[in-house]
Amino acid sequence: MGIDEKYTGRHAGRPAAGQRSAGGRGRGVAVLAAMATMATVVLGLTAGCGQRAGAEGTPAQPTTAAATPDGASPVPWVSALVARDGTEVTVYTGPGDARCSELYEPRATVTEQDGAQVVVAVRGRLIESVDCAASGSAVPLVVSLREPLGDRALRDAATGTPHPVYHERDLPDLTADRRWSPYESHWMSTDEGWHRGYNGPDGSGLLLSAQPTAAVSRPEAVATVRIGSRDGDVTGQEGRWWTLWWEAGEVTYSLRLMPREGGSFTLAEFKRELARLKWS
Repeated sequence: MGIDEKYTGRHAGRPAAGQRSAGGRGRGVAVLAAMATMATVVLGLTAGCGQRAGAEGTPAQPTTAAATPDGASPVPWVSALVARDGTEVTVYTGPGDARCSELYEPRATVTEQDGAQVVVAVRGRLIESVDCAASGSAVPLVVSLREPLGDRALRDAATGTPHPVYHERDLPDLTADRRWSPYESHWMSTDEGWHRGYNGPDGSGLLLSAQPTAAVSRPEAVATVRIGSRDGDVTGQEGRWWTLWWEAGEVTYSLRLMPREGGSFTLAEFKRELARLKWS
């Protein structure tokens, strides 16, 4: 499935503590039209620096507790994003494959954290959605850790298994560049990937994405550029848009720069824009 089929949105920035709605509208006809042509590109991501939780430590046992008095039951989460400081983790959950459903008052808690692993549990109540067309989106929930996650495994209390884990440290720090403003980003709760869109100068747009590398299919590179401490491959063509791809462990990240409606970027302009960003 391509990015355009999984991701749309208009932002709200990094999740605040607790739940934040994953809904939203498109940032404009031009960007949505551009994203609509991205169906043949699949991004990728999993572990290592953007680690998938490793096998160290004793695997968490699946939660089998019954629903609480308020009707909340254990709910699996699908992926996670670790903040730059390592102590804030956003897990993404949702109704999964349940049709025309949404989670009511979901909440996430850390049920275990030791030197080998951190276990995060999500509980919520699955209810019928009032708008089936808008149902099924991933819901971000934030938890705080006593110490940075580091190399510890991050596991799901509902299943006892690890999921794809992404790291802000492997992404450019766009909060340091006021030319780019994030807009509310949402995708289906069955998608293991992560996406965040930005509005930029002169009507341009930028899309950051990540998924397990094993799931990635990308065009042949037309150039290689140095970004921070690693190299990235550039794909794309004049008159459309350019995409930068880089890997961290078993995760593949990408940055796509989209011009304003009717505009374009040359490869040289794309490289100059990349050089202006703050990379780790």
